[in-house]
Amino acid sequence: MFQRTSLHSHKELPSSINSDGANRLLASSGYQLPLCWLMLFIESDLQLQKVYSYEGEQTCEYTTLICAKAEALQHYRSVVERFKSLLGNHWASYFDYWQQYLEYNADEYLYLDATALWMTGDEQAYIDNLRLSLSGISWIGSDNCRWKRSRLESLPFLGRAFDPLEAALKHEGVRHLLIQSGVLDADGGIYIDKEVLQGSI
Repeated sequence: MFQRTSLHSHKELPSSINSDGANRLLASSGYQLPLCWLMLFIESDLQLQKVYSYEGEQTCEYTTLICAKAEALQHYRSVVERFKSLLGNHWASYFDYWQQYLEYNADEYLYLDATALWMTGDEQAYIDNLRLSLSGISWIGSDNCRWKRSRLESLPFLGRAFDPLEAALKHEGVRHLLIQSGVLDADGGIYIDKEVLQGSI
């Protein structure tokens, strides 16, 4: 139980985890939060949830992300083109598929089950990590982010100065977001595949 993170949808606003309310599992992952999942949410979507055992007893409360599907897709659309450009448009099909997948398969509310992460350490650190990742998404959607690519990137030696991702990674929230989602490795290399962006569907 709680050994993986997962994204669910509900027909009604969920008030608890593992209660009798019907939910649909949309995607799952290991001890990380795929980038496309987090792009659905903003900081005001953080909500306190009650956690129940399979026997129906409340075991604890913890904070996670919950949002109406319509709002989540609006959040996603507002930043997706910038992420495509920052990470390279040859990954665009992954981002597009994720949006289509949610449009056709998700119910009215989306809810992130991140208890696997919450249970590994300090609750405040867990919340701070979520907020830091969401601040990175918010910054990428702001006017402060230079996200359009330039032909000057191809210049020898000087080209890196025109790479928008290099500039974006100077923002603490963006760097944290890409590291915790598995897109950016410890050596600063970019790794992108379907699992890293969407989890297991």
